[in-house]
Amino acid sequence: MTILCVIGARGGSQGLPGKNIKLLLGKPLIVWSIETALAVPEIDKVIVSTDSEDIAKVACRAGAEVPFLRPDELSGSEVGKFDVWQHALHSCEEFYKESYDILVDLDCT
Repeated sequence: MTILCVIGARGGSQGLPGKNIKLLLGKPLIVWSIETALAVPEIDKVIVSTDSEDIAKVACRAGAEVPFLRPDELSGSEVGKFDVWQHALHSCEEFYKESYDILVDLDCT
């Protein structure tokens, strides 16, 4: 089985701007989720689905992959997770030229 972990982190937080990369106990919030996913040996690939270059840079430095930036139509606060998962799955299958048996959604927050 091939397992893909998707961490969704859009850049346009309305309640707390920049929350996904704000420091929490000395490291950016998203890094906690990335490190957790990377520590699970069954997970084959950890990717971050984001519309933000800043989040992408932090995610890559933490060891996640960011093979695409999320398009504008999937970046608003009204967009549902299912649409983001679908886009991430299809984009990863196309980018990495492989299919996944399981998709794990891990929240950034």
